[in-house]
Amino acid sequence: MAYSYFTVAHSLDERAIQVHDLPDMVEHYYRLTDVVPVGDLFPPSTVLSVHPRSGDMLTDFIDNSDAMLEVSANAREVLMAQGLGEGSAEYLPFTLHDKQGRVVKEQYFVVNLLRSVACFDLEKSRYKTYPKKPDKIYGIRSIYLREDRIAPDASLFRLAEYPRFIIIRSDLVEAIQKAGLVGLRVLPLGADVT
Repeated sequence: MAYSYFTVAHSLDERAIQVHDLPDMVEHYYRLTDVVPVGDLFPPSTVLSVHPRSGDMLTDFIDNSDAMLEVSANAREVLMAQGLGEGSAEYLPFTLHDKQGRVVKEQYFVVNLLRSVACFDLEKSRYKTYPKKPDKIYGIRSIYLREDRIAPDASLFRLAEYPRFIIIRSDLVEAIQKAGLVGLRVLPLGADVT
């Protein structure tokens, strides 16, 4: 079966909540893009808060500026049912506070993806490299993939060449939509990701 791939992107829905305090609340949060287990760095008592200038609508995928998947318990169940369990992803629970500082009753998780794939198409994609390190990417405008380098079981992963980007396969997007989950926005390959 032929699949298509997408880049996970920021939500454009101004009604949706956003969370931006992960760097303040989790020491070494940047390790979450290293594609290694970090449960010891992420205590279950972690509290993240809805940004005061964001919307109020709770979503299953929380928009954030940290290149993370922050998901509801329902989204976690769908991801796990689609094969993203132990070995593929680490689900790190956190407590969400609303704008008034009250605990949101729904359970949320930061999804630490434990897989990256080196499949960035250097010829088709638009990106910048460091002048003195032409093999080191520092900014991407559009993403194309070498799909022949993606394993058949890779439906959600970080882009190895630039791990801030998360790639999702079309069948997983469909499963998320079929489950009625909200908040996930994806961009087709070649779209402007800046």
